[in-house]
Amino acid sequence: MDLIKRKTLLRIRVIKNIGDRVVKRFLKFGTVGVFNTLITFVSFSMLVTIGLNYLIANIISYGLGVLNSYYWNKNWVFNSIEETKRVLWKFIVVNVITLLVNTVTLYILVDYLKFYPIIGQLFSICIGMVMNYFFNKTWTFNIRRKTIDE
Repeated sequence: MDLIKRKTLLRIRVIKNIGDRVVKRFLKFGTVGVFNTLITFVSFSMLVTIGLNYLIANIISYGLGVLNSYYWNKNWVFNSIEETKRVLWKFIVVNVITLLVNTVTLYILVDYLKFYPIIGQLFSICIGMVMNYFFNKTWTFNIRRKTIDE
């Protein structure tokens, strides 16, 4: 009976440790995401306010957020030890796909559903954030196999 109890407690500790790491990583991703969102949203708002087309402003502002995102996600959130060129290439692919989804969503919201561009951008950012986390975690930074333990 004592052996079963110890094995059960060990399993609970292992599950809790994995859960703690997942929560910690997601909170780090969220923190980086807040700063990326601020960079993207503020630059988008400024560009639209000065008269730039909202789709062009979206591409420029998204690119600024991506630069910040790559550095902090690679080095702080996922602690990736994969070769930099390979990670960068994957990161670019994920972000181009996310940008396409973001831009199409923004276009539909603004041109068809008549959202104000800045409000449409808020919705588009939310969709992109979920996609970005999933693909960066599972593919770009290959979190299941090649990371430094936290």
